[in-house]
Amino acid sequence: MKVLLLNAPPMKTMGVVGFMYPPLGILYLASYAREKLAGLEIKVIDGYQESFEKIPGMITDFKPDVIGVSFTTQASTGAYEIIKRVKTSLPETLIVSGGPHPTLLSSEVLENSMTDIVVVGEGEETFLEILKAFKESKDLDNIAGTIVKSNGLIKINAIRPLIKDLDTIPFPARDLLDMRRYPGYHYKKRKRDTSLVSGRGCPFDCVFCSNPVWKNQKPWFRLRSPQNIADEIEHLMNDFGIYEFYDETDEFNGNLSWAKAVCDELIKRKLDISWKAQMRADNVDVELARKMVQAGCWLGFFGVESGNDRTLEGIGKKLTVADIKRSLHTLKQANMKTFALLMAFNVWEQDGKLCYETKQDTLNTLNFAKEMVREKMVDLISWSLTTPFPGSKLYDIALKYKLIPQERIGRWELWDPSSNFVMELPGITNQDWIDIQTEGKKLQARLLIKSGTFNIHSIPLYAKKAFSLIKNKMGLSNQNSHRN
Repeated sequence: MKVLLLNAPPMKTMGVVGFMYPPLGILYLASYAREKLAGLEIKVIDGYQESFEKIPGMITDFKPDVIGVSFTTQASTGAYEIIKRVKTSLPETLIVSGGPHPTLLSSEVLENSMTDIVVVGEGEETFLEILKAFKESKDLDNIAGTIVKSNGLIKINAIRPLIKDLDTIPFPARDLLDMRRYPGYHYKKRKRDTSLVSGRGCPFDCVFCSNPVWKNQKPWFRLRSPQNIADEIEHLMNDFGIYEFYDETDEFNGNLSWAKAVCDELIKRKLDISWKAQMRADNVDVELARKMVQAGCWLGFFGVESGNDRTLEGIGKKLTVADIKRSLHTLKQANMKTFALLMAFNVWEQDGKLCYETKQDTLNTLNFAKEMVREKMVDLISWSLTTPFPGSKLYDIALKYKLIPQERIGRWELWDPSSNFVMELPGITNQDWIDIQTEGKKLQARLLIKSGTFNIHSIPLYAKKAFSLIKNKMGLSNQNSHRN
């Protein structure tokens, strides 16, 4: 049986962008399926590495029996178009959609695309059962972890239990892609780096995050063993010649004792590696910072979000500006570089009332970032516009208070937090959004260039973002001229 797995891109992708990592989600599906089910011929297409117009032909040329399509919210329009073209050419092929957007808005996916079945949440066991049932010509309408259209009606099947032991999942099938096409992100010390995932889920519940939709059962936060993580790193070193890694897990330090154990395992094996991790901004102690650096970690990504205590409380961060400063100080004392993730114009609800950051509040965050840079507490930043992605509490708040113009709802390709503003907030003008975004991006670019990590692979990404900002400014100027 021939199976094709696609990481679907937005319709307007720029083709090869060198900062990208391989799509681990579908690579996990591939490795799990081929280990558990004999007789599969699996092909993987990463749409972000291909011309959009060529993708349908690449799929139909393979003539798969089953297609698994994974996509984010921003890529959903592109995914729907690819599914339509392929299903028209191969009407007997089973099309399965999964990933972030289908999990969040499964009914939309079934209504707006020619998808046959939607996988909700964690996909390995559900996709395997679909493949087995299809191979044996069994009914597909009652598989746990799926949503289907049956007799014209949306049918929600039973929730599938989470995989308890993540160590039982084989390493992602990176051999199905040309890893030479993935030199990694532009923040790196080695020539190449790649990503891995040391755990799944997040124990926290921030307003802006779409993670809660995955929290239909516990445990919310599952971790691989330190030994299994180290084994994957050695596999990447030996089989692919890669010595730098980015841990995409939401909170490496969500469990302090486990994080220290991971570092101990890497130190014990004496691995010559460099790595980066996403970290919670308040759960850091001196011992963890020291061990991370000793184990090769050189950069920590902190979800700072705002420089205002009122905002941090409102969006559910459960930390303060003072907590953030303490953690940054601890990591800098251990000689680790720090990366602050920041958002403009945060929104939340409190006591049944809409709350949001004013222009001055957002400038306070920008000034806080500049202060941390001057004090050598922060080395790099990212600056994004608060975006109400489906599945988040923020999305519900934005719909309740009608913050999203009707014409933007469903036009998911526009929902890019790095360059486009989706919401309209009382008293905040379009010019305010653009001015704040421009200032934040200027600081981000200045720190990136100063860091020495900027390289040729970054050029397509930053050219795209610069063009986006220029287009926004030109569009606003045209709007203003029409008003005058």
